[in-house]
Amino acid sequence: MVWRETGIMDERLRFVVACLSGDETMVALCAAYGISRKNGYKWLGRYRTFGPEGLHDLPRAPLNHGRATAQDLVER
Repeated sequence: MVWRETGIMDERLRFVVACLSGDETMVALCAAYGISRKNGYKWLGRYRTFGPEGLHDLPRAPLNHGRATAQDLVER
């Protein structure tokens, strides 16, 4: 038996394609892929909004730093 190696993006895309085919319910697909329904709906929504590029992980860094100097002070 040959072991097939897949990446995260491949699995996410396979999940979305299976979801869009409509053959299985979201609950069954999420159980088969070992993810929560919340993640399943998140990947499906990102795919519908951004296409395959939406399945990439987003950066976790905050957009604004809590201790950053206010912009008006920086400009002065």
